[in-house]
Amino acid sequence: MKQQLDILNIWYSHLPSRDRNMLITALVLVFITLLYLLVWEPVHQGRDLQQQQFKSQQEIYTWMQSAANEAKSLKSSGIRKTSSNQPITLILETSATSSGLKQHINKIESSGKSGAQVKIDSASFDQLLVWLNTLEQQHGVTVTTANIERNDQPGSISARLSFEKI
Repeated sequence: MKQQLDILNIWYSHLPSRDRNMLITALVLVFITLLYLLVWEPVHQGRDLQQQQFKSQQEIYTWMQSAANEAKSLKSSGIRKTSSNQPITLILETSATSSGLKQHINKIESSGKSGAQVKIDSASFDQLLVWLNTLEQQHGVTVTTANIERNDQPGSISARLSFEKI
């Protein structure tokens, strides 16, 4: 290594002064360019990326807060119980008939004073969601457990649901 440095030193000392100044200037420019490309630019790109991610997370947080407030206001508006004195199995059966799910229900079993279990085969998933929403909003019946499986036919599901009357 020392020999190589000595060779470079001798070569440099034999250069004319104008060439030595150009070489130093070129080395300084290469050093500044490398410093910019290897240190400065990656740091700034990382900072910009972090700022974008932070802004995105703030927007998501703001949206979630507004959604939570909306959910609280909807919940506080109350659930309208139009059939509070009917047995839950009767509520499930009549609402399933009106929503078009009756033909897909295999079994409705009562479980306790205010609970029931329902087994549904080959029903439309969208239709099931509408039915569940209707049960909660109009009858005060909520799902306590749900086991929903996709069938081979698109949009078709089989489900085992447990309900409870509020």
